[in-house]
Amino acid sequence: MGNQGGVHAGGRPIELTTAALVECLETTHGRIGRLLAGLEAADWDANVPATPAWSVGDVVAHLAESDRDALAAVQGTWELPGTLDDWTAAGVAAHRGEAPEARLEGWEAAADALRWHLAALDAEGWRGRAPWVAGTVSVKTLGVLRLNDAWLHGRDVAEATGRRFGADEATLAFLADLAARTIPGGLSRRGRARPGAVILVRLGAHQWLLGGAAGERPAPDAPPDLVLEADPMAFVLRAAGRTTTDPWRAQGDAGLAADVASTLSTVR
Repeated sequence: MGNQGGVHAGGRPIELTTAALVECLETTHGRIGRLLAGLEAADWDANVPATPAWSVGDVVAHLAESDRDALAAVQGTWELPGTLDDWTAAGVAAHRGEAPEARLEGWEAAADALRWHLAALDAEGWRGRAPWVAGTVSVKTLGVLRLNDAWLHGRDVAEATGRRFGADEATLAFLADLAARTIPGGLSRRGRARPGAVILVRLGAHQWLLGGAAGERPAPDAPPDLVLEADPMAFVLRAAGRTTTDPWRAQGDAGLAADVASTLSTVR
């Protein structure tokens, strides 16, 4: 999906197809399910450092409500109720007092329903548009956002409970692609648009040539004003706000690099 036709890992291309996306969702959901099933009762009340207002149980409630609403969005029966903060708070509050078993079952049902619906879509269905928290997106983009949210919160829960949570190559490829592609939109949304600027992002073996403002598509041979090079996982975690140190080597326009650093975000 990057400008060079596919994310590469270990010398072989990883095609970011819809079939691969469904498989990554299944892999990530399975990883989260095994993690949650192995928690002790006290773990569900543990504070989650990445979302300090939430316990592990609150994170699971958020994932369940988000997947449930994502399915409704794809089906055309959902719109954001109020602000993003209102929506997330209401989703967590709706499950206050629920036992861990009920929260786990609720999340499993919501995740399965979303994934099964996506798996049944044809090409036209994947190209459809759906409302989501930052505006209308393609169904495929919504699926990638749900993968991103699931993987990040799974990692958050693992971190909060002293467990490990990895990423397979294909899932990391989707997360890195999303993180890179959010740069132009982030610059525009946060008042730092640089119309006409060209940004080259290299994450591992893959690269993206990006514009300095939302909707811009530089010519393939356009010389970059800024080059950012980073480890893919480090870039993903920085874009998701899980780390604060800029992990990239930057060459070129220092002011543009500072603007990217202050606007980079994949959290939706």
